[in-house]
Amino acid sequence: MQLRTAAPIRNREIIRDGLHTTEALSALANEISDPASLHVIAERAASILEYAIDPVSGDERPSYGLLYGLIQSGKTSVIAITTAMAVDNGFKCIIILTSDLNPLYTQTLRRIRSQLRGLKVFGKSEWDGPAFERQLRTSPFVVVCSKNSDHLSSLIEAFRKIGAANGARGLPALIIDDEADQASLNTHTQKNAAKSTNEISTINKLISDFRAFFRTNTYLQVTATPQALFLQTPDHPYRPSFTVLSTPGPGYVGGEAFFEDDSKLLVPVDIDEVDELKSGHQPRPTHRLPAGIREALLTFFVAAGAKNIQFPQENFSFLCHISHTKIDHRHIVELFERFREDMVNTLAEPAKPPYTKLRSDLTAAYHNLTETEPGLPPFEAVMQKISFLLPAASIKEINSNSHEEIVPDHPYSIFVGGNKLGRGVTIPNLITSYYGRNPKRPNSDTVLQHARMYGYRQKHIGVTRLFLPDKLAEHFRIIHQMEKALRALIERHPQGEFEGICLSSPLQATRRNVLDPNAIGVYVAGGWVNPRYPLRTPATMEATQWLDAKLLRYDGSRLYYVTDVPSVIELIQKCEADPTLGTELWSARTIGAALEKMEVLKGNKAYIRVSRDRELEASRRETQGFYSGGEDTEVPTDAVTLFMYRLKKSAKGEAVWLPQVRFPTGNYAIAFSFE
Repeated sequence: MQLRTAAPIRNREIIRDGLHTTEALSALANEISDPASLHVIAERAASILEYAIDPVSGDERPSYGLLYGLIQSGKTSVIAITTAMAVDNGFKCIIILTSDLNPLYTQTLRRIRSQLRGLKVFGKSEWDGPAFERQLRTSPFVVVCSKNSDHLSSLIEAFRKIGAANGARGLPALIIDDEADQASLNTHTQKNAAKSTNEISTINKLISDFRAFFRTNTYLQVTATPQALFLQTPDHPYRPSFTVLSTPGPGYVGGEAFFEDDSKLLVPVDIDEVDELKSGHQPRPTHRLPAGIREALLTFFVAAGAKNIQFPQENFSFLCHISHTKIDHRHIVELFERFREDMVNTLAEPAKPPYTKLRSDLTAAYHNLTETEPGLPPFEAVMQKISFLLPAASIKEINSNSHEEIVPDHPYSIFVGGNKLGRGVTIPNLITSYYGRNPKRPNSDTVLQHARMYGYRQKHIGVTRLFLPDKLAEHFRIIHQMEKALRALIERHPQGEFEGICLSSPLQATRRNVLDPNAIGVYVAGGWVNPRYPLRTPATMEATQWLDAKLLRYDGSRLYYVTDVPSVIELIQKCEADPTLGTELWSARTIGAALEKMEVLKGNKAYIRVSRDRELEASRRETQGFYSGGEDTEVPTDAVTLFMYRLKKSAKGEAVWLPQVRFPTGNYAIAFSFE
């Protein structure tokens, strides 16, 4: 897990106030009124260009990096301003690769065109005619192309055919790959690992063709889930060599709102009821609405009804995402329609017994919401609003069979679906979510992309609720902690390439078919790692003497001493492994980076146990350990522990210190690429 310095490629000043940048920021101000947020977006764009290739110099060195954002945090705005600033700084061709889903592609194209009013922006299939050939002679220009094999193939062919006579290969190009961890990577890697084949997946090959076509180019990956990118093998052309963090503006709501210990927005539901809702394939599916989803709907009706009183022009959204299967979506929509009809009838007859039960449940939902939103309108006013609005509630099935827009068109807008409600989709005014996707092998990047409750939702956060089973809540909580750790580490090394990620069991880092499985190592919670054997030569004596002095105060009068993680890392840096025996899991740099992540996850505290005059002649496995007297049980397991043993001079070589690290217990693992 090497942290390699990625110094800016050029030293000249970046033009930050060119015509295109100024115009784009002005257009963006219609969406983002906060000047501080606009300034941050411009600074992120400038940071990207500081690392990018110099388009004026004709430099042909590889240049590739990452814009690492948060889910629904406004990465498209950074893309637009980066495009404008790139043109102001000499780039002639900007290619933006985006989702193959039509709604997302259309959304991106519309936003790019609205913010880049001084540039010709070609949409997909618009490069077939003479206008594209003329544009190659009058650059700069922008192309927005979906990651579809037909569209990508036709675009690269258009460049090749037209560009031969117009020098298109010489155009300095910025290639921006939105959602770069999806489709762009070589998905044949895992599948063919055992066959030693060089087969490359179609989209990956086409993107590589674009990168090879332009002699001077920077390839910028954009995603909020970079696990697959960071876990590519060292020096891989799809692993970012620089990373720029995109930070959200005011009003952004992320994992901390739902998955920190003090959150009141998370409501547990029984995981068995999720399976009950997935009854579309059963010969006689139940038509009963389980308790958790019923509570979620009632909470939504109260919350949206109350907010509609306060904001009469706004519509609000409810999301049910438990399955990718269309028959399940249809079944759930039918359940919701029946429940809505039953509620309308019950509210119309307050003298009958069902009304008392329904009113009691709505009252409970109201009181729960007032714990986080104390200024709600009176309950009776909310009840009247529910009775008025409910008959026209909008309940939509959203999947590949439907052509419904994911836009709330009623104060009660309910969306039921699967994958189409995942990556990249923004659901306006989403205040209630019921989530139940529970794959057998959850990928942390895929699960995080389902976090549609994240986004700019602070205005209505007090009435926002997330309903999901405890097991899935733990998945999200782990992922949230992992993301915090990863971003914190990148912040510590803003000019470095982070080559590993923290992931938490039972989660995989990412989809298996985009990784080389032979290049991934893992440190597990409570596990050990040590060199196979220390290097014991006269050249190591200087380090031994340094460690002797540094460890002198640990005189053995205690079973262990409390220290801190940076001190542990400093000591490890002085311990050299015997290179003739090989190193896979043990590397001072790898361990150091892993311990930095532990510091973020677990805190600064560490333990150290020191023992002298030990004998060890045989090499060991890197995770085997060598304690036979239960010495490890004498040190607490809640923090990083460094065991330092001074080996006596022997026939094996000079006296030397042997380190062994024990990771604290917990539900995590640290995955990394071997150096």
